[in-house]
Amino acid sequence: MIRAALSRRAPQSNRLFGTRRGAITKGRLSGLVLLSLFVGTTSGTDAKDRRHDAGSARCTFTPAASANESAPGLIIGAEVLLPEGSRANQGVHVRFNGSLGAVGEFDAVRAAYPDAAVLDCRGAAVLSPGFVNAHEHPGYSYAFPDLGLNPGYIHRDEWRLGTNGALPLPIPERIDYQPDDPRSAAILLAMELRHLLGGATTIAGPGGLPGVVRNIYRHRRPGDIKLYDYEADTEVFPFSFQVVEDLREECAGGPVHRFEWAAGDDLSFMAYAPHVGEGRKASCAARAEVTRYLQRVQRRDRRYSLVHGVATDRQDYAVMREFYVTLVWSPRSNLALYGETVDIRTALDSGLRVALSTDWSPSGSFNMREEVACARRAAAAAGISLSADALWRMSTFNGAYALGLEDRLGAIKPGLRADLILVAHADGDPHDAVLTATQHEVLAAWVDGRAILLSETLPESLGAGQCVALQGIAPRVCHVLSAFGLSPSMFAEHIEGTVPINGASGQAPCEAPTPLRAPST
Repeated sequence: MIRAALSRRAPQSNRLFGTRRGAITKGRLSGLVLLSLFVGTTSGTDAKDRRHDAGSARCTFTPAASANESAPGLIIGAEVLLPEGSRANQGVHVRFNGSLGAVGEFDAVRAAYPDAAVLDCRGAAVLSPGFVNAHEHPGYSYAFPDLGLNPGYIHRDEWRLGTNGALPLPIPERIDYQPDDPRSAAILLAMELRHLLGGATTIAGPGGLPGVVRNIYRHRRPGDIKLYDYEADTEVFPFSFQVVEDLREECAGGPVHRFEWAAGDDLSFMAYAPHVGEGRKASCAARAEVTRYLQRVQRRDRRYSLVHGVATDRQDYAVMREFYVTLVWSPRSNLALYGETVDIRTALDSGLRVALSTDWSPSGSFNMREEVACARRAAAAAGISLSADALWRMSTFNGAYALGLEDRLGAIKPGLRADLILVAHADGDPHDAVLTATQHEVLAAWVDGRAILLSETLPESLGAGQCVALQGIAPRVCHVLSAFGLSPSMFAEHIEGTVPINGASGQAPCEAPTPLRAPST
């Protein structure tokens, strides 16, 4: 949303590279990859258990037992975060096609698949579904906040268009992936790896790469089929790009303005998750957006979510709950631009489903773990304490539900996609361990059953390809660079000055400074 000073130099520790699908199509080759990873991977060693340190974590890896035509997959043993709660001594079977198979007691799962490879981290790690970032702007999310960023805007039209005499903020150049442009590949690759290192295996929003994380957006062009794994309609502004101007007469007591809905707005087969009510509660335009949108959701024709919703109130939450509308919450971006965020206490008291999202780097969090930390602070300022379990659900299943994809991802259940994160954990709250893990505690991250991030203490055969250890980064990155024709030096050159992959330096603040700027007249 805000232009970065691209001359600003990123910290030298941002040298992290990688991709999942790269130039490979969404056909994935995941079956062949997993088969090659887990069958016959001893490389001159015997098949007995081999132990690997991961900091204080101790994991045991056993290669698959045979190399015949079967594809036994991988069993991961750990404490597992399930929809019904945390369960110790669990086994999760990752099938060769990238989906989840059996989930249950470790010994029972291993007995059911005796030939499978086994990564046994019981007592040393916790396994979680990857975070589902339900709202991002990937093509812009490489940029730092502009120096003019302030929390005094009343409505998004002010910082976007300079409405009401406000100082507009410059918009970053949008980066779209071009196969013949290594700069675009490098910048988007760094963005997606930043999110993956922060726990997100799924990002919803237009743009990104055919690689690394799972991308969600509408298929509008032939190439989108390769880029976007699943579809959701994350329309930016459902009413118009100048709502304040459109509603000026109405907000002054004049006739009610009629918005024309976009042609083709009948996509009942995919969720609708647009920006609505993005402005202070005192903004007539923001309130009008909420009112109109909540009239629309009562058609019950599709899954509806509401992104930002800063201007929502108790009555709105009652309607949203009745019609199963998820609130997609980005507290850091809300506070950085408007000086306030949703009434989270009332929203949760109303039983509303809330999903977390980062929005974009120019005013939001650099990754989902940073957004979780901001959500905790915003909730504490409202007088409530969000439990680790509640925040974890906001970051996983609720995000998938907001996108209408809860039957595909966002939980560890048989049949869902194997999008997983494994972090070192010996004691304490396992949900909190996943939410607060540092890069040194990240043991592995799988997308579609392929390990993209992998601790140097785990065998490279677990990875989606050759794994590279990079300066300043704890986990290695597997299946990297070559898919986009990049060398490490080329990648480093192209991402110079962009948001760091492994840090939060330069991130927008998560607070409501006072006093706020008075509304412009």
